[in-house]
Amino acid sequence: LGGGAAAFFVMQGGGAAQAAEGADAEKLGKLMPIESFIVNLNESKSTRYLKITFSVELASDEYENEIRDRKDIIRDRCLTYLSGLSVDDVRGSETKPVIKQALAQAIDDGLNADGAIKNVLLTEFVVQ
Repeated sequence: LGGGAAAFFVMQGGGAAQAAEGADAEKLGKLMPIESFIVNLNESKSTRYLKITFSVELASDEYENEIRDRKDIIRDRCLTYLSGLSVDDVRGSETKPVIKQALAQAIDDGLNADGAIKNVLLTEFVVQ
């Protein structure tokens, strides 16, 4: 199976080169780690926690200092969003893109900027 896949890509002529060109077209923005969050999930019958750590990909380097300067505002926005989540909201891989998008929006709101965050990259996600 592996040899067949390799032959397919070789016979396609330049598949790796085309993939590299596509990667160059979308340059990775500056990555900035965000301090971990530990929040109580919104569960009335039990006490459940979420620990989440992530980095953000900046649309422009100019936002780096602004994120540092507005750290408390950004953390407040993220904590408010995360503490409103239930266990069902964080269970399974299909919930992660929704959470990542909401965190990006919360940070953009804290910066008073639309599109400052290109991507949220989860580095730790634990529910207890």
